[in-house]
Amino acid sequence: MKRIAEQTLQSTKYLTEEESESCVCCGVRYAGTGPFCVRCQAPLELSRIVNSRGVPARFVPVLGASGAGKTVYLGLLLDILSKDTHRISGLVTSAVSVRLQEQTTTALQNRRFPDKTPAEADGWQWVHCEVTSHMKPKHYLDIITPDFGGEAIAQEIEQPGSYPAIRQVIAQSHGLLMLCDSVRVRDAALGEDLFAMMFASYLVGLYESLPGSKSKQKLDLPIAVVLTKSDVCPEAWDDPGTFASSNLPRLLQFCERKFARYRFFASGVVGSTASLMDGYGCRTQIPFHIEPRGITEPLEWILEC
Repeated sequence: MKRIAEQTLQSTKYLTEEESESCVCCGVRYAGTGPFCVRCQAPLELSRIVNSRGVPARFVPVLGASGAGKTVYLGLLLDILSKDTHRISGLVTSAVSVRLQEQTTTALQNRRFPDKTPAEADGWQWVHCEVTSHMKPKHYLDIITPDFGGEAIAQEIEQPGSYPAIRQVIAQSHGLLMLCDSVRVRDAALGEDLFAMMFASYLVGLYESLPGSKSKQKLDLPIAVVLTKSDVCPEAWDDPGTFASSNLPRLLQFCERKFARYRFFASGVVGSTASLMDGYGCRTQIPFHIEPRGITEPLEWILEC
């Protein structure tokens, strides 16, 4: 696989600027053939759409630990934005992007949660949604992100460079949504707090390594920490900031020292759930009905920053 990738990259050296395009994620130039980038596995269809627009993309990825609800949150966010019922609206640009939205809403309507996202990069679903504000129609953001597997994010944090797509997407971000499971934060605060702080430290280290960065200044990247599953954790929904202060003190202290702009939000997806247990003791959560709240507010805040 490595030799194939190298040969493909070498072949693009002999193309002119007009004959080749660049990957919107990692910048590698390609000849316009094949479905995915040879370096980061980003869909080349997505790159063609963004490149044809002629305006640089402004990335906003959705990241978090395994089980934080990234797939559900991202799928419903795309669904809500496409309905144009809030202060911001979104245009999903390709069939690749629609797939995650359709799979998430279909799963919830059928009283189940979407399947777990695999750690392997070839199993991630990339999305692209152009987001604009009704108040500032020319001020836009691009939700350009794969539905990263939580295990992949954890491995990238522990071994930077393991997943180039994660590093490339974050390095180009205009803002970032970091999801934390509010139930796990409440019931197992230490582990969630440490993981979130490790992730925040990874962000700072990545940006300080970029050319032109100023390590002595706070990172001027809007960070929205979203406490998911607050429909079953009312403490998080009532006051996200106080909840974070009580349960995520290490993350909060790190944000105060390192980030110029950060804010805590709470979100929920289902109105009520049931827990079923099979004969082997495996427990399954069943969503009764969809009742999203607090989904678009973090993105609205980033758009205003």
